[in-house]
Amino acid sequence: MHNAIKLILKLTFALAIIAWLFKSGKLDFTLIGQSISNSYNWLYCILILATQDAISGLRWRWLLKLNSDKEFHYISMVRITWIGLFFNSFLPGAVTGDFIKLLYVKDLDPKISKTYLVTSVLMDRILGLMGLLCIMGISSLIFYSELSSISSQMQYLLHVNLALFAGAICLLSFLFAPMALQRKFLGLSQLIPILGQRIHNTLSSVWIIGQNKKVLIKCLLLSVLLQTMNFGAFYIISSPFYSADIPFQYIVTLIPIGFMFVAVPISPAGLGVGHVVFERLFSYVQVEGGASFFNLYFLALVFVNLFGFLPYMLGGKKHSLKEAGDMAEE
Repeated sequence: MHNAIKLILKLTFALAIIAWLFKSGKLDFTLIGQSISNSYNWLYCILILATQDAISGLRWRWLLKLNSDKEFHYISMVRITWIGLFFNSFLPGAVTGDFIKLLYVKDLDPKISKTYLVTSVLMDRILGLMGLLCIMGISSLIFYSELSSISSQMQYLLHVNLALFAGAICLLSFLFAPMALQRKFLGLSQLIPILGQRIHNTLSSVWIIGQNKKVLIKCLLLSVLLQTMNFGAFYIISSPFYSADIPFQYIVTLIPIGFMFVAVPISPAGLGVGHVVFERLFSYVQVEGGASFFNLYFLALVFVNLFGFLPYMLGGKKHSLKEAGDMAEE
């Protein structure tokens, strides 16, 4: 009941934002019909997003195999990934798709520890975020002079991008920490009251991944590819409606911040929150309609994630939301 109330409140909040944007003229729903009727961009966008989701199962598979002797067949990982995307999109903040995914992987390898399972999902998300930060950081560095001259707001955004990029580099360095430093951290973690052993186990799992630098670099490169595909999907579906020509390098500098806000599970798939953020971001380059552009991408994304319902219903054993909730509490 508590989770249901939280979900209703989040939906109400998101829909209130949508209503406000529509009434203020910042959200134009007619773009949906124009986009569908005038080009194949919807189809291209959906195909890119579906391909991205299918490929993303590889990254988590690589991480799981570092601490398991099971094969984790690629098709199984795609199925589990899509189920997770479905629940993350339609039940944010209640029982997330991450814990549904963990239950299915536990079926594939009952011996794998819950600590490593949770850590692998966390690292999968972190590596995805690092791919995002690397793209926007490098783009901000290369095009700094050109972009900073647009406005003081754009200059501030570039500084934020570079600070986040520096943070990503520091985190990557932490994963590659020398063994002596790891042992020191692990020893200190056990001195922490109550949570010490859990922190120790989590850090140990993180460094299992960090010790395999080849796999980690491979995951990071895959993340860069996946995020580039994500940017491409957004650009393809929204660019026909830009009031001015926006080079792609502007997109990969602006959009990551928006995607970071959308990733926070405070509304279904970023509904409402993403609309406001993208409206603001596009105003930095003097282009109106950011909320409407995100709306096109949002609908395509939800359409793709909706197909996760099929492997959940047709894939044999189905784990319940109660099981996932119990695991989350544990």
